[in-house]
Amino acid sequence: MPSPGRHDRSVPPDGAQVLYDDVVWADAVVRCATAGTSPGGTSPSTAPTLTARPLRDRPGALLSGSCDLDTRPILCAALGVVTRIPGPVVHLDLSAVSFLDTAAVAALLQAAATVTRQGRRLLLHHPPYSLRKVVELFPDECAALEVAA
Repeated sequence: MPSPGRHDRSVPPDGAQVLYDDVVWADAVVRCATAGTSPGGTSPSTAPTLTARPLRDRPGALLSGSCDLDTRPILCAALGVVTRIPGPVVHLDLSAVSFLDTAAVAALLQAAATVTRQGRRLLLHHPPYSLRKVVELFPDECAALEVAA
């Protein structure tokens, strides 16, 4: 049986390129494909990026970069892939994430709710300071987020 969404010709959000491995959803890679130019138009600018790579030692992904307004479509695409990774526990390593805005935290909460409805768990590893701060400010709203010790 083919993987869900694999051959449905759906188009990822602008700025995202989604590549699926034929064998396992965990081998999905989501990258920001945004390229810009400087105001003079002569050299590429450093556009903010967000990438998601599969974890090699357990089912899940490693996010790298910044999760904010500029990378929100990429984050949503990455979390969509993460919620489809099989297994009772899906791991999301945030050790390489420099910043998560409140909308990114909300997206994490939505992904956690999706996985929970499937009878599984989304386990966050190494949350950045910005996520810990939002959880501290909104403990009831963020109670669904499970962080590894």
